[in-house]
Amino acid sequence: MSRRRLATGALALAGTLTLSACSGGSGSTSASSTSTPPVATTVSTSASPSPVTSAADGSTASTDKTFSVVMPTGWKSVKRSPSVLALQAPKPQDEVTTNVGVTVQSPKTLPELDDVMSQAAITWRQQGITIKELPDRTVGGLPSRGYSFDRTAQGAKVTQTQYIVIFDGKIYTITLTSAQSAVAQGTQALDGILGTWAWKQ
Repeated sequence: MSRRRLATGALALAGTLTLSACSGGSGSTSASSTSTPPVATTVSTSASPSPVTSAADGSTASTDKTFSVVMPTGWKSVKRSPSVLALQAPKPQDEVTTNVGVTVQSPKTLPELDDVMSQAAITWRQQGITIKELPDRTVGGLPSRGYSFDRTAQGAKVTQTQYIVIFDGKIYTITLTSAQSAVAQGTQALDGILGTWAWKQ
């Protein structure tokens, strides 16, 4: 299968990690991911569970208006292409500002979650990274698969956690990036975000 890298609004078959200057503190960095798992071509035939569509008070909507979440206390929403939603903590830890970003893909043929996970593992392995699969969970009432991995980027030791969920013919990749020393706090924040996820139909 041929491989194309992500352009804005295009499908991605490989992932990269970027570090950018953070507005939250002098000399700090905000580690954010534009990585999305590869898109497989197996047609999804499983029945769709019922999505959660009731948004909680104080929710923040994605720029594509397809879902909303409640931000953790003190966090803020930022613009970060190609994410349709980007949230970050108020201050950095070990030069990395914990953040969560969501990207969306619209493949012509909708894959199964298992296929996306398999291709993601292959892609990261080709970059010398072994992912650790996480327990399955739901996002907005829909089944989701996830994994995490550690890496070093521009001298910063970061941990990334990604969950993948499919809704309305699109693949949503949710990425938590934090300093390795802040994984527990980042995971707690991500759990809160995913626990308030509501889809818009």
